[in-house]
Order: sequence, then C-alpha cells, then structure tokens
Amino acid sequence: MRSDRINFLAVVTATAGLMGFVGVFAKWFSYSYPVDGGVITIYLAGTWDSTGSLAVAGGLGAMMFGCAYILLTDAAIRRISALLMVLSSIVLLLSSMFGFTRVAEAIGSSPLLLGAEGTTEFRATVAIGLGISLLSGILATTASVLLVARREAGSEYADSPGTRASATV
Repeated sequence: MRSDRINFLAVVTATAGLMGFVGVFAKWFSYSYPVDGGVITIYLAGTWDSTGSLAVAGGLGAMMFGCAYILLTDAAIRRISALLMVLSSIVLLLSSMFGFTRVAEAIGSSPLLLGAEGTTEFRATVAIGLGISLLSGILATTASVLLVARREAGSEYADSPGTRASATV
C-alpha cells in the first residue's frame, strides 16, 4: 500500500467517470405522447444510440485509469494511466455533447406508442441522465487535464521531495 497522499485530481476523475457511466443508464432520451386520460412518457437509456455506448466506454475508462493512477506506484505506469485518463474523459465529454444532437436519431421517426390509436404526435426530448453524463465529462476532463499539467510541471510531488526523483521516466 502506498504511504504518500492520494492524488485528489485522480479521485475526482475516477468519481466523475463512474457518474458518467451511471448517467448513461439513468435515461438519456425520452418521448411522450397523449392518450385517453393523460400522457405516457417512455425513457430510453443512452445505449440506444452509439454516443451512449461511447460514453459508457469513456466513463469506465476514466474510472479505471483514475483508480490505476491512485493505486499503482510505478512512474511509467502512472504516466500512461494519466494520459489514458485524459483520453477517456474526453471521449465521455464529446459523446455526451453529441448525444444532445442525436435525440431524433435515437428515438426514430415512428417509435412504439403503446395505447395510442391512429396517428399520434409525440414529443422527443433529452432526459436527466444525459445532463449527468455531460457534467461528469466536464468534471473528469478538467480534473485529468489539470493532473497531467501538474505532473508534467513537476508540482505533483512538491510535498514529498523523495518521490519526485523516482517518478521521472
């Protein structure tokens, strides 16, 4: 087990990656339509669209590489995992951003409208999970880029001078 401090930015990136992953399955898209006696709303997970599948991979990558950065002590592995954290976070961010533009493609032009008779208009919108994934992508990207910037500037090891010399590759 490591004796020095846990890197806060890696913890933030890993947590944001987990929240981005959870956000994909917390309903990215929704559509609603009127029926006799009210309105029916159907929610779809982000995996109904390719952007959601990419966000799952980005969220899991940010979480796993953030945890690897925290737990592993080898300098070369930490450097690679930090760069992979940035890439995974950017994938999570970009796929969530593109998810906002793909509502019509994810739901389609004629979705299944249970209980509706004849031609019924429906309203397609984004749901809360897409916002969670986008916010997580912003947070993970910011934290991981700051971590890499601090690491490359050498200020990551300012508190413990003994580990700085062993951390250079």
